Amino acid sequence: MIQKLWIKHVRNLTEISIDLLDKKHCYIYGDNNQGKTSILEAISLATEFKSPIQDDLDKVMQEEKEECIVGMDLNEEEPQRRYIRFNRNGKKELLKNSKSTTKKQLQTHFSDYISADALHVFQKEPDYRRKLLDKFCCLKSDEYQQLLRQYEKVLRQKNKYLKQETSDNLFIETLNKTLSKVGASLVNKRKEALKEIEEEINKAKADINFLEETIQIQYEIKRIEIGGCDSYETAFYKTLTADMEKEKILKYSLSGPQRDDFTLLINKKYIFDYFSRGINRSFAILFRLAQLNRLKEKKTLVCLLLDDTFAEVDDSNKQKLLSYMRKQYQLFYATTRKDNNFLAHDDQVIAIHNGVINYE
Repeated sequence: MIQKLWIKHVRNLTEISIDLLDKKHCYIYGDNNQGKTSILEAISLATEFKSPIQDDLDKVMQEEKEECIVGMDLNEEEPQRRYIRFNRNGKKELLKNSKSTTKKQLQTHFSDYISADALHVFQKEPDYRRKLLDKFCCLKSDEYQQLLRQYEKVLRQKNKYLKQETSDNLFIETLNKTLSKVGASLVNKRKEALKEIEEEINKAKADINFLEETIQIQYEIKRIEIGGCDSYETAFYKTLTADMEKEKILKYSLSGPQRDDFTLLINKKYIFDYFSRGINRSFAILFRLAQLNRLKEKKTLVCLLLDDTFAEVDDSNKQKLLSYMRKQYQLFYATTRKDNNFLAHDDQVIAIHNGVINYE
């Protein structure tokens, strides 16, 4: 849990320090473009070593400054002080308890940033959901990461080969056999991961008394028909074989895990098609929390970084979600206005204006 923060030259934060004192959570409010999100971004820099918003760290630093710095005190059984300096030349300086350390040694902890864009998990294209799922599976399992790399490597090799003027069917068959075997392992592990997430969502939903309906997450296999006694691997290989001539014309592979999708259903109805944006957003948040609960088995979750996360969620459901999250995690919650209805006794309330903070 974070006890103190020191931030220098991160966007419009020239230099600030935050001490939670005897509080667990931090409630930050202010108008747009005042520095709320910059505080969350700085915490991510100190825990994830990257910004959740901007890939180019040069743009995170204040203009005309050559570095940005974040210091952090973690209140744990063994107290930890972190000091991270990012230079414009790409170099980093990492200190743990005043001693030089490596990124790998600090990756025992993590934070998670959830913004108003959380809704995208059900709104955006299948590729977006696949990447989210693959990221989760990779964080959970080194084996999955290796399988995914192998599959993507062979898929690139096949697609490159299909673009040639002439091709050997026997070589394509060899690639297809590898794709079907490795792809079957990927799909099985994806299904297992979604089952875990589904269980976590239903458990959280029951804990906070949020809707009575049954929640299911359905993995959707595209183009591959699994019939009779066929396994996925066999059905996938048959599809690749049947598509061989078509793929040679189109110059790319038509089926496999890289085409699949998943969706969340409430009482067997697709959430995006039949439920409000507020309900979609609430379950997008629960979907992310379910992932975090499973990832906590491998790493220590420092805190959740909430950036106007509850936009379009009604007050009743917002209160339920916030109460649940407060019990489970430390929260740094940034929003545009102070609302006493959503404050708790263990919230350190901070107002921010032009990069300057005031305690309340």
